[in-house]
Amino acid sequence: MRMRLLLLGGFLLWLLLTALIATAFISRAVLGAEQELAALAQRLEEQITQQALADETVLDSFAAFSGMRERDIARQEQLFVSQMQARYPQLTALERIERVEDADRERWLARQRVRWGMGFQLHAYRPEDGAVVFPLPAQPAFYSLVSIQPLPDNVKPLLGTDISHDRHLRLALQETQLSGRTATSLPFMLREGYRGYLLIRALPRQVGVNDRFIAMVVRADALKPATLLLPEGVGLKIWHQRDSRLQPELFVDQPAAPRHWFETLGLPHLQLTQHVGDDTQPLVVRLDWRLGWSVLSVFERVSILLVSVVMLLLIALAARFYWRQQRHYRAREDHLFHLANHDRLTGLANRNLFYDRLQHAVSRQQRSQKKLAVLFLDMDRFKPVNDRYGHAIGDKVLQLVAARILSVMRAEDTVARLGGDEFVLLMEDVVSGNEADQVAERLKHAIQQPFEVEGHAISLGVSIGIAYYPEDGVLIDELLDAADRKMYGDKTPAVAR
Repeated sequence: MRMRLLLLGGFLLWLLLTALIATAFISRAVLGAEQELAALAQRLEEQITQQALADETVLDSFAAFSGMRERDIARQEQLFVSQMQARYPQLTALERIERVEDADRERWLARQRVRWGMGFQLHAYRPEDGAVVFPLPAQPAFYSLVSIQPLPDNVKPLLGTDISHDRHLRLALQETQLSGRTATSLPFMLREGYRGYLLIRALPRQVGVNDRFIAMVVRADALKPATLLLPEGVGLKIWHQRDSRLQPELFVDQPAAPRHWFETLGLPHLQLTQHVGDDTQPLVVRLDWRLGWSVLSVFERVSILLVSVVMLLLIALAARFYWRQQRHYRAREDHLFHLANHDRLTGLANRNLFYDRLQHAVSRQQRSQKKLAVLFLDMDRFKPVNDRYGHAIGDKVLQLVAARILSVMRAEDTVARLGGDEFVLLMEDVVSGNEADQVAERLKHAIQQPFEVEGHAISLGVSIGIAYYPEDGVLIDELLDAADRKMYGDKTPAVAR
């Protein structure tokens, strides 16, 4: 049991130390990941700021065409847009918008049909499903697209669209009317199949001319540079600062690749939210990084493994050393206990151990109401053996006597040597006196057989006295005295040759 507890404690210690080492490496890696995430957000901010400046520059240049004669504008705008698209890939289209009073709607439509043909209509698109809304209900004013460059066939139906009908664009239109600065719309799906947004600016008012606006359609995915590689597990979201809903409409939504839970076990989820851009394009960037074990370099992972293995070996060696020390300590204690409680010559119990066992036996017999027997043995004519053959032969004879006694007695009986040639036996749970008498006869028969020691045949006799508990006494000394007296009454001659 103690060994199991020792092994369990060593294993738990190894797990704790391994966790601490891994935590140290992971903390270092997480700090590096946080710095990398901050640097990534900084690069995004610089890119978006540069793009905002470029977009402003394009709008400023496009605004210059407003002062040209209408017949010259189209040709110049086409050339300008083609040049700008080659330089700024985020540019999808440049547009012109006019405010049309409801009372002036028919005259304005007639003028636009001269330019664009009889199919030109003032209409809108329903934001929910893109369905055409025509005719438009009466309202104080409409804000219609009157020019789109470039103008492929799939975009021509947008001419005449009232942009105030779309909530994505209406807020930006109101903002530029109030501030006079460029405003950014919420993102929406373009006919080209990708998301985009509108940069719109009000032009200076002129006497006798409708309110006019210029707009730039920008690809939303251009906010994330193509050269910017996101680390494994990093997700990117970009939305408008004005869009404060719980789930805002996203300019860019690049989720991180899904990971198995085991890959991210024990690692934190980093998140960095930062406001970027300027008053023209006020955006929010959020970077999410669900860290995985790949954040640790191969060197760090190998280091954790090696340190863990070394600690396991050290703990195993320490446990082995401790266990060996404990075994040695217990063996020494057992040896000392054996020396203190056993006869050195025969290995039998000595007087101290016999008294202790007899005391326990008496206590048990008092509870069980059974008898026990104490047999006192004294070797007859043993002294001549020592005198004739020497003490070395005598000691060997005593060892053989002890072995024969043990061969007769039961395993649960106690055999002790009190000293010299005196032995005492304890039999518990004795049913009747005949049982002890039978044992005594077998002992006599066994001991009276000759002993072969170094070429000498030595015969001994044995005197046995039997005392019973509680008939012959209830105290230990009373039992031993009774057995001793009966032993003297059983004296028989011993023969030595």
